[in-house]
Amino acid sequence: MYHRLHPISPTQQATNGALDIFVAGFRQENVRDMLIGLSVLSNATEAQVHEAMAFVQTSQQVTPDQIQSMLAQ
Repeated sequence: MYHRLHPISPTQQATNGALDIFVAGFRQENVRDMLIGLSVLSNATEAQVHEAMAFVQTSQQVTPDQIQSMLAQ
């Protein structure tokens, strides 16, 4: 049986948490956490990701350039 997946747009809080988990996982080289974060971020809007970056900058003490570099890898 074929099940069709329909993406669900996450809330801003979920996007913030996902980026926070991704950055923490990246720093600890924890691929599982990075994938969990990316699975939520892949359904977030660009505006949600940018807002989450502002949240994570404070909680993780990381710059936007560092976050973009992490996401690019």
